[in-house]
Amino acid sequence: MNPPLSPTATAARSPGPPPGGLKLGDVYYMLFRHKWKILTCALLGVAGAAGFWFLQGPQFQSEAKLLVRYVRDSRAVDVNLGAQGEVKSPDSRGENIINSELEILTSRDLVLEVVDQLGADKILARAGGGTNRFAAAGLIMKGLEVDVPRKSSVIRVALNHPDPTMVQPILRELVQKYLRKHAEVHRAVGVFDDFLTKQTDLLRSQLSETERQLQELKRQANVTSIEESKRMLAEQSSRARQELIAAEAELAERKTVLEKLRLLAGQAAAPVTNATEALAEKPLDPELERQYNAILARLEALRRREVELLAQFTPESQDVRQVRELIAAVENNRRELEANEPRLQRLAQSAARAGTLIPGPTGRAGLSAGTQDIGVLEGEVAALEARVKRFRDYLEELRAETAKINEVEQAITELQRRKQREETKYLYYSTSLEQARIDETLGASSLANINVVQEPTAPVYNAKQALKPTLLILFGGIAAGLALAFLIEQFLDSSIKRSSDVEQKLHLPLFLSIPDFSRNGHPRVRPPPAPALLSAGAESAASGADPANLPAPTAPTHPMRTYHEALRDRLIMYFELKEMHHKPKLVGITGTHHGAGVSSIAAGLAESLSETGEGNVLLVDMNPEHGPSVYPFYRGKPGCGLSEALDGTRRESAQVQDNLYVVSLNRADGGRLGVVPKRFASLLPKMKASDYDYIIFDMPPVSQTSVTAKVAGLLDMTFLVIEAERSNAEQAKRCAAMLAESRANVTAVLNRYHNYLPTRLQTDV
Repeated sequence: MNPPLSPTATAARSPGPPPGGLKLGDVYYMLFRHKWKILTCALLGVAGAAGFWFLQGPQFQSEAKLLVRYVRDSRAVDVNLGAQGEVKSPDSRGENIINSELEILTSRDLVLEVVDQLGADKILARAGGGTNRFAAAGLIMKGLEVDVPRKSSVIRVALNHPDPTMVQPILRELVQKYLRKHAEVHRAVGVFDDFLTKQTDLLRSQLSETERQLQELKRQANVTSIEESKRMLAEQSSRARQELIAAEAELAERKTVLEKLRLLAGQAAAPVTNATEALAEKPLDPELERQYNAILARLEALRRREVELLAQFTPESQDVRQVRELIAAVENNRRELEANEPRLQRLAQSAARAGTLIPGPTGRAGLSAGTQDIGVLEGEVAALEARVKRFRDYLEELRAETAKINEVEQAITELQRRKQREETKYLYYSTSLEQARIDETLGASSLANINVVQEPTAPVYNAKQALKPTLLILFGGIAAGLALAFLIEQFLDSSIKRSSDVEQKLHLPLFLSIPDFSRNGHPRVRPPPAPALLSAGAESAASGADPANLPAPTAPTHPMRTYHEALRDRLIMYFELKEMHHKPKLVGITGTHHGAGVSSIAAGLAESLSETGEGNVLLVDMNPEHGPSVYPFYRGKPGCGLSEALDGTRRESAQVQDNLYVVSLNRADGGRLGVVPKRFASLLPKMKASDYDYIIFDMPPVSQTSVTAKVAGLLDMTFLVIEAERSNAEQAKRCAAMLAESRANVTAVLNRYHNYLPTRLQTDV
């Protein structure tokens, strides 16, 4: 029996989230509640495992081991690979290359080759016989075990077969076929020979044609190398430009001198007076005259040097700037001498007119007018003009040659690139063809990357082959039982089963839990009916009413009596704790559905309350389904109604034992007195004025059409009877919600709960 809880908390309380996960008590409850289902599934698993063990027959095993050092795909026709192909080594986990080898080793085609080699009849001799090659291959694949030990490159191959004389030959042939298959897959022996030969010949002819086209194009362009030809043309163009600039400068110089000579020749007849005056003057100092002539010669030489440098360098170059600084310094010296002796200027002018100092061609000393002829100078000017023209024509020829090379450069470059690609392909295919011929000569027996570490062993009896599926069947049956129990408990069965479900799912305080005695080891006890209700029970049985629903007092030896008294004591204690001393105290008992045990609990509570001897107890039956013959009669005579029982005028006819009165809302003619909230409220003054201590209302189940939810708000206490494993959780929530809407003081009574757990594991009563 649960400890008392405060029944003031009702379903109006906001529901909280259900607890997450299964607790240990929930697991125990699920296991013991569905123990027969679990045991049945476990027995089926045991039977299946035993049948498999005896029907499987003995199995013999042979084992071999292969070491995979690396895998070389040397015959893949891919020009991006080198001549030796791509070498792949197994990684530390053995997941990439090793798994590929496992797929080859367990392929059906490989097993079929073994069957064809040994014969299907020999393989199936101990397995039912026959000559079906696919059945024989299936038998081999069924007994084949291939795995890789952790952190290794070794493949373990084990074969299980019912015939001890065939298991070792089958495994040996399987290993040999695998090695040959490995060579065919990765090295493709004999597959691409014709293809490689054709590709090699085709690439050889393409390469020859490309070389011929490239040579013809270079011959037409008269070049051997594009880069070298362009470099030579650039150097020649640079030298020709320098020569042209120098020739043009010298031509300009010759033309200037020629013009000066022609001008001086026209002024040869100068006035004699000037010369006379000059002779009359004081003669110049010879040393000063010599210095002045030296400065003029130095100045003329520097200017010629400046012209030569400008033909080769820019005006900003270091050499040009130095020459110009020297010219400026010499000019300053000349000006100083002329300032000290003004007659020096006339000396320079007369010397220029007389041709004493005339610039000569490119670095040569000045010539005397007596030795210089104007006709010779004109010839030199014509020669320089011809030279300048030839340099210009030469530059045009160089430009035309450069343009011609630029035109064929793209075509030559493209041919060179194509030649390089074709040479690479030709080298690859020729190397692959040579390697293919070597592989074909050596064959699969020369594999150096895979070694047989362990040859197939002699056959041994293998009990583990049948043990593993046997254990799977056995534990599968147990797991199926547990899964079925979990599925039913968590998803399929949504009923209220335990007191914890009432508190967790409905959020209602639990007042009392009453076990189902017929299912918990106790026989169903039917106490003899009290004399006061004997005739009523007989008549109700005759009318078809269920005697179990009669509100009859229980026998003193009935196990339900203990729980009725416990319910009485807790109810009295509750009213005392709440200081509810008024009389009568109105107590309603209802349920979530018909047959939940409401009437028996109401009758037992009323009987136990009447036995205290403190006052009268009135039991009011509000269930219309009980029929008119249950309560209105007392010893075959019509009883009184609720109003008469409250007035006290005829309540003797409703008395069933000392201090206990029973009335019904059904009339003797089959009609109903009817109770609506307004009529019930009008009876409250009569109830308060009566001499009853307790009025117990046996109300119909809570529903939208019953008056239970409407009347419950007028009562002091309302018990919601929930039948374990029959009351649906959602239905119980709706009933609690409807009672909460009427502001009823609701508490729950869990009836006929089944306690499946042993006494030492019971945590939920």
